[in-house]
Amino acid sequence: MTPIDLDVTRNVRAYMASCVGSGDFTLDRVQSRLREAAWYSPKDRRAIRTLCDRNPETLTRWLFERERDGRYTGLIMVWPPGHVTPVHDHDGLWGIEWVLQGALSVDDYELVDGGEGHTHPRFVGTTLLEEGQSCAFIGTQGHAHRCSNLSARRPAITLHLYGGLLDMYRNYEKTRQGTFVAQPNIARIDGHIGTGVCA
Repeated sequence: MTPIDLDVTRNVRAYMASCVGSGDFTLDRVQSRLREAAWYSPKDRRAIRTLCDRNPETLTRWLFERERDGRYTGLIMVWPPGHVTPVHDHDGLWGIEWVLQGALSVDDYELVDGGEGHTHPRFVGTTLLEEGQSCAFIGTQGHAHRCSNLSARRPAITLHLYGGLLDMYRNYEKTRQGTFVAQPNIARIDGHIGTGVCA
């Protein structure tokens, strides 16, 4: 397959290297100037189109950075029209989700003790993100969210940064009795984005 490299991921890698090298590597610092650090170019839009066409009905996750000391991970995600995730956590990592194309709805939940060893997601609120907008979440074990592509016809494209290596996470699935069961999942990677790396 043809290697895919994006202006936006190359620029975000350079920006994140400056954040890591500064000694002030915090969620606030990373998010504050992220939008200024990268530009989602027309060339990027054309390249991403090929990712959309590969699996048009499946959410796909494309790794563009796994920082050598494990301090952060960078992904591009391609959301099929109308796709909704289960309520899920991020294994205690902080994260930033930035919409490159389309629009995303993010429902935030607080994970509370539901009794008898069950964790119950309690709805907190919804954030609507349009192109160029981002949201962040603090890395705690008590946070979960559910994301939805708001378009029934077009894919959405998002860029994600996580404060570590997101290898595992949990989906919170509702049972017939109304309780929730935490189901461990492997954070699947569908391919890689970067110079000399085949996606």
